Amino acid sequence: MNAVGDGGYPIGVWAKNRRAEARRALENAERRAAGETVPVGAGELPENRLVALEAIDPGWCPLGWTVAWQRCFTLTRAHTQAGGTLPEAARELVV
Repeated sequence: MNAVGDGGYPIGVWAKNRRAEARRALENAERRAAGETVPVGAGELPENRLVALEAIDPGWCPLGWTVAWQRCFTLTRAHTQAGGTLPEAARELVV
């Protein structure tokens, strides 16, 4: 993403960092639930920031989307934007 905010800060970098913090918060919560001792706020997105971002756009941080899925999505989008078509039947492959 090449968009920049006020002051020239790259929005894509900002969003990537917030998503990493959100993932870390989820991972740390799971670790705490499993009985591990994890320092509070260890690189986590604070709950109030998470709620505020969710209010703006519930899809801002697709925690359930693996990196592999995101790569496939990006390749698919690039393919269709370049005029390519997608298979209409199961088990068809686009290279």
